[in-house]
Amino acid sequence: MRITKFFVAAMLLMVGTMSAQQMPELPTDKEVRVGKLDNGLTYYLRYNNTPEKKANFYIAQRVGSVQEEDTQRGLAHFLEHMAFNGSEHFPTGKMIEYLQTIGVEYGRSLNAYTSFDRTVYYVADVSTERQSALDSCMLVLRDWSSGITITPEEIEKERDVIHNEYRYRTAAADRMLERALPTLFQGSKYGYRMPIGTMEVVDNFKPEELEAYYRKWYRPDNQALVVVGDIDVDYTENLIKKLFSDIKVAPDAAQVVDELVPDNEQPIFVAEKDKELPYPILRIGIKRDVMPVAVKKTAAYLVTDYLCNLVCRMLGARLDEISQQPECPYLQAIVQNGKLGNVVRTKDAVTLIGVSKHGQEIETLKSLEREILRARKFGFTATEYARAKADYLSALERDYDNRDKRKNAEYANEYIENYLEQTPIPSLEERYQIISALAQQLPVDIVNQVIRQMIPENDKNLLAFYMQQEKEGNVFVTAEEMKAGVDAVHAETLTAWVDNVKEEPLIADLPVKGQIVKETENKTLGYKELTLSNGARVILKKTDFKDNEVMMQAEAKGGASLFVDTDPINVDFASTVAMFSGLGNFTKSELDKALAGKQASVSLSIDEDRQYISGRSTPKDLETLFQLTYLTMTNINKDEKSVAAFINQARTVFGNKSLNHDLVFKDSVESTLHCGNRFYVTPEVEELSQFDYDRTLQILKQLYGHGGQFIYTIIGNFDEQQIRTLIEQYIASLPGGSRDFGHVRDIRTFFKGEKVNQFSKKMETPQAQVREIWLNEDMAYTLENKVMLNAVSQVLTRVYERTIREEESAVYGVGAGGRIDLNGSRPVFILNAAAPTNPDKMQIARDLMVKFVAEATQKIADEDLNAVKEIMLKQAQDNARENGHWMNVLTEWTAEGVDLQTGYEETVKSLTPEKLQKFLADLVSAGNHAEIVMMPEK
Repeated sequence: MRITKFFVAAMLLMVGTMSAQQMPELPTDKEVRVGKLDNGLTYYLRYNNTPEKKANFYIAQRVGSVQEEDTQRGLAHFLEHMAFNGSEHFPTGKMIEYLQTIGVEYGRSLNAYTSFDRTVYYVADVSTERQSALDSCMLVLRDWSSGITITPEEIEKERDVIHNEYRYRTAAADRMLERALPTLFQGSKYGYRMPIGTMEVVDNFKPEELEAYYRKWYRPDNQALVVVGDIDVDYTENLIKKLFSDIKVAPDAAQVVDELVPDNEQPIFVAEKDKELPYPILRIGIKRDVMPVAVKKTAAYLVTDYLCNLVCRMLGARLDEISQQPECPYLQAIVQNGKLGNVVRTKDAVTLIGVSKHGQEIETLKSLEREILRARKFGFTATEYARAKADYLSALERDYDNRDKRKNAEYANEYIENYLEQTPIPSLEERYQIISALAQQLPVDIVNQVIRQMIPENDKNLLAFYMQQEKEGNVFVTAEEMKAGVDAVHAETLTAWVDNVKEEPLIADLPVKGQIVKETENKTLGYKELTLSNGARVILKKTDFKDNEVMMQAEAKGGASLFVDTDPINVDFASTVAMFSGLGNFTKSELDKALAGKQASVSLSIDEDRQYISGRSTPKDLETLFQLTYLTMTNINKDEKSVAAFINQARTVFGNKSLNHDLVFKDSVESTLHCGNRFYVTPEVEELSQFDYDRTLQILKQLYGHGGQFIYTIIGNFDEQQIRTLIEQYIASLPGGSRDFGHVRDIRTFFKGEKVNQFSKKMETPQAQVREIWLNEDMAYTLENKVMLNAVSQVLTRVYERTIREEESAVYGVGAGGRIDLNGSRPVFILNAAAPTNPDKMQIARDLMVKFVAEATQKIADEDLNAVKEIMLKQAQDNARENGHWMNVLTEWTAEGVDLQTGYEETVKSLTPEKLQKFLADLVSAGNHAEIVMMPEK
């Protein structure tokens, strides 16, 4: 679709002088077929071949927890669980079992979610090589629509599972939010309909009550089917008509009525506290009416979405710049635009979220309110707008460039939103051309008019919610004090924002070029290797998997082993300090502004015996990626203020880590696994006094200053001639030479024999966590052993889910996982089994985890292994078209000499129960088994 100058001018005229209802409707993407059956069922069908030979199936229900009555709170979510336990065509347990046999992985590709006003189920990544498998997935959707089996036996088992999910998901913020919602959303059911419900209802409802909710709301006129992938659209449409047309809707069926959240003329302030919250969190929401459906169908929707997005980008950038000052009262702050609370269908909002420093809660509130009012009164500057526009259009262009390789899930999510929220679905080409043209014609003055519409002058519709830490000695901020703080800001005399910008190139004087001195080719793995004049090696693999992506990773030997004894906190912080520092002549803030409109970034990471630099860009911004790499390795610019702000963040996190149960448990696991080795656990807040910025920069220079020692792996859609020029300019020009500051060594430590670490911790919502670890240091790192470790982990997960979750109802989620630690002189094989669990059933879960590992050394069921092999083979096909997968393959090959690609599928196909049994028996024969259990204090 061509956008002429006349059309641009006409659009601007319409925005200014026409009512939105008079604007022409946006065309629906012609590649999607949208239809509706006589009974009201809507469907969206699209052929797409990314990933190849795969299809995704969804059913979206236009109902959720707001449809519940007071005595039904939790039934919408409970019903979602029941949908997997048995249905008309799939008896108890057979749905998951069958879908796994065709390569669908439960949890990742087979799942559902319930929100306030929607419930969505999906079966994803289904192989399209067998039509019968696709037909069966349509039958699954048919059952989810009207054939869920609700039996007393399954309900009783699921009650405990829901309790386990409640324990797992209920943290301090959740508890406070549930208490605050009735005030924040006063006058609306949204204040009383958290989807998890109440445990009183979950424990006591009768089967017929759940059945009644199901029959009342799960109907074709409240449902949409979405099928995207390598499908025959005509065939699929006919199958939908065959399977769904006979479902009847009663003439007097209850109608879904949008639940409103009333306006508030005066701001609403709510303050809550909880003993387990590690730091104060402030949420400010400024709500507004959603765009009418008639307007959503027009170009006004795209224009409004663009302008609101830019307002939030610019306001967020201001808050971020302020946060880089040590005296800032908050640690970090972000700005979002979207649904009120991310869930309310009938209200949109600008939302600001700030993490306050302890004792500066009111100053944080005042700081955020001050920037809201400053932006409303004075607007944004032309330079701020130029950067925000460049970022937005650059991201849009990145998506446009990859338009022919969009994945099934991307399309499906758009169609679900179209059904549930009536958001338009023009083609990406149409969206790109409309926005690109209009953006060039919309001046900053238009944006400044928009922000005044988004933010009322008198704080009408403002909601402010403070979550605070309940702790002896803390001063608890009240709603009255919050109001007084906001009133004080209104009384201030504000001045306009000053935008300081450095106008100069990232690298003013280019380095002297090096040369490519040698080139070889590996035809097996499909890459070229360049040797540079400074000694660096570059692995180049050109792909067409994504038109908009180039990935880079460089690594060299050294790592934390060189410094961990003398500078533990400095080497711990080194990679993060680099992120908070500047580059070249730019401070952190100046660099952020200079990179506006550039889709390029780099980051550092440091393992036990290696250091890495990773980057990503679009083909268009490839030179920026190389410049950032060069500067990171040669000229990190000290930024005292920005790093001081980071240290303040670290002080808050480390000082309150005991309140984070997951972090406490993780540290206990790592400490047990590594015999108390300090390198593997979260630092203590007292260690921050040892941080030395200058020494950290020196460590970074020692690790990264010899760029010629690194192996650079670059994968993606690049021009081969251009990239050679960039390699010579920015990589071959890096210093070569050798290290003269120490020798790489293995700093890892691992437990031996049987270890048990069981402890208790005070919790507001009691929950146990269990981790079982088996470890072997005498196994070879080979493709076959890596495949078998993965397969064993997945087999055990299947057994655990069937027994510990479904039969015993002891957990919400449970699984096994394996990894091979290569960060030292020898490979170490580690097998984990883990679950958060009901404290009363912890011993059951623990015993079964250990029991099934022992049993699997003697017998693995054919059906379990066959299902796992199907999933692994299907995943291998998908991985073969992913740049990230090839990055892992090539870096493992260059670092370890192990080819993880060639022969992978043959290795998976050759797996037998006997092979896996022996592999697992060998792994556990080392006799190294650790158990870590965290229980709530009684």
